[in-house]
Amino acid sequence: MNQQISSSRLRNDLLAALSACDLWVFLAVQDIRLRYRRSKIGPFWITLSMAIFCVTLGVVYSQLFKAELNEYLPFLTVGFVIWGLISGMLSEFPNLYVDNAAYIKDIKINPFTILFRVVTRNVIIFAHNALIIIGIYLYFRINPGLVAFLALPGFVLVFLNLVAIGVSLSIFGVRFRDVSPITQSLIQILFFITPIMWFPRLIAADSWIALANPLAYFLDLTRSPLLGHAPAPESWVVALGTLAFFAAGAALMYRAKASRIPFWV
Repeated sequence: MNQQISSSRLRNDLLAALSACDLWVFLAVQDIRLRYRRSKIGPFWITLSMAIFCVTLGVVYSQLFKAELNEYLPFLTVGFVIWGLISGMLSEFPNLYVDNAAYIKDIKINPFTILFRVVTRNVIIFAHNALIIIGIYLYFRINPGLVAFLALPGFVLVFLNLVAIGVSLSIFGVRFRDVSPITQSLIQILFFITPIMWFPRLIAADSWIALANPLAYFLDLTRSPLLGHAPAPESWVVALGTLAFFAAGAALMYRAKASRIPFWV
C-alpha cells in the first residue's frame, strides 16, 4: 500500500511540475536577473570570461600537445562550454533543497519544481555560452553539416541523465551535508580525466579512463556532432544504459525519501 502511494506521488509530482513549466522558467529567469542586476552585460560576463579562458588555454595547450590551433581550439572550446553545463548542474544538485529551505518550510512546494528551476537556469546560461561556439565557427570557418543535428538527441539524453542524477543527489545532499564538498572534489577530478583539454586518441582505447567515465560518452554525444563528426555507437549505448540505471535509482530514492525533505532542510 505504501509503495503504491509513493509511486502515485512520484507520478503526480512529476506531472504537476511539468504542467507548471511557466513557474520554474519564470523563477530561473528571475535568478539570473537578480544575480546580474545593475550589470551592463549581465550573464554575458560568464560568456566573456569563458571565451578568454578557452582562447588562452587553447593557444598554450595546442603548443604543448603539438596540435594545430584550428583543430585544438574548437575541440577545447566546444568541450569546455558543454562541461560548464554538466558541472554547473552537478555542483548545484547537492545543495538544491538546502538553498531553497525557505520555500520548503513556508509553503508546500513540489520538489521537481525546484529541480527544474536549477536545470532551466543552467540551460539559459549554456545558451549564452553557446555564442562562443558560434564565434569559433565563424573564425575557423567550420561547417559541421547535417551531422550537427545529432547533437539534439545527444543533449536530450545528457539532460535526462543529469535530471535523474539530480533527483538522487539532491535528496542525498539534504540528508547528508558532506555530499556537497565530496561532489565538488569529484567534479574537479572528473574534469582532468574527461577528454576536455586532451584528445581521446592520446590514450589507449582500452584504458579505464576512457571506458569507465560516463561523462566522456556524454561529451562525445554532444561535442562530436558540433564539430562535424558522428558520435561513437558505444556512446549512445552507454548513455541509454546510464539513463536506465540513474532513472531507476532516482525513482526508488524519491519514493522512499521525498516525504522527508521538509524535515531535513
